[in-house]
Amino acid sequence: MQYLWVFMIVLLIVAVAYSMRKSKELRQVFENQAMKRNGRVNGFLSTLRLTFPYKNHTVVVSTYPGSRYSSPYTRVDVDVDNRGNKNLTIYDESWSSSIGKLFGMRDIQLGVDSFDSKFVIKGNDTYFINSLLTLQIQDKLLAIHPLHPMLTLHHNQLRLNVPTVLSDEASIDVLLDTALLIVDRLSELQYGTEEKDFTFQEDLNPTPL
Repeated sequence: MQYLWVFMIVLLIVAVAYSMRKSKELRQVFENQAMKRNGRVNGFLSTLRLTFPYKNHTVVVSTYPGSRYSSPYTRVDVDVDNRGNKNLTIYDESWSSSIGKLFGMRDIQLGVDSFDSKFVIKGNDTYFINSLLTLQIQDKLLAIHPLHPMLTLHHNQLRLNVPTVLSDEASIDVLLDTALLIVDRLSELQYGTEEKDFTFQEDLNPTPL
């Protein structure tokens, strides 16, 4: 019995040490992104929040390691100007089929087999969604399909979420590049012009993770 307790304590120490090392590596990745994108990092261990400016938007990248009752995630949130209150949800078949029952949403297909066979598209404006999802954006989403992404546009928030903690810069770059490409396309459709950069101001009342 005594040896069992010793084994359990050693196992716990190893697990904590491993978790601390992975958290330190993840924070370094986020700090590197903050330097590259003129942003800042908040958070503790593997629950991190990177905030940076992009044109006239504020971008928030957050991670959560998961728990017994909730899944891990890495997600990108961007405040956007959603004129006409367009709704959009894109997900692959690994997500719960209950998403397909969202009120006011209907199935939409782009007519591109490579994309339609991988993703389910729900929305309230077929013309808008077909205009938003250019071939370049489709390629970006297909590239991250193995991560089981979900893209949503609701009210004035665009969110790109994957159900895992991305811990390397290359993967975070790809996720961010995809989200920002969609932001740019959305701005083109809303305004027909390219947006100008602005001076970043920190959100003093951030939305809790």
